[in-house]
Amino acid sequence: MASWRLMSIVVAVLVLFLVFEMMRRRKLREKYASIWLLLAVGVTVLAAVPGVPEFLTRITGIITPSNFVLFLAVAVLGLVALHLSTEVGRLEEEVRTAVEEIALQRGEIDGERRALEERVLTLERAAQGGGDRHDDSSLRSS
Repeated sequence: MASWRLMSIVVAVLVLFLVFEMMRRRKLREKYASIWLLLAVGVTVLAAVPGVPEFLTRITGIITPSNFVLFLAVAVLGLVALHLSTEVGRLEEEVRTAVEEIALQRGEIDGERRALEERVLTLERAAQGGGDRHDDSSLRSS
């Protein structure tokens, strides 16, 4: 029974190391790291203190400590999935809003570009038309 406790402690320490390393390399944000750090500390406590799983098993009415740990793991994973689902929903909303704003700005820019091109064409026509009259009048006067 001591071997699974040692293995649990080793895995929890590895998770802690991995989380800190990912945070250091900016691959994991602090917001999400707190979930994994809390999980690693919880696994360490459950593995290091032999009486904790048995005590929690008696309190919850679950028959064996291994079933309690499995139940706890499923509950934690469910909460992580729920949290990540809410984050994805929030990010989808932000992306949709950003795309709409970009489309509106692009439409405004296109409208301004068309207006500017029309103005340039108008000025070019006026310059060409005015230049032709000027050339004609200079020919007549000579």
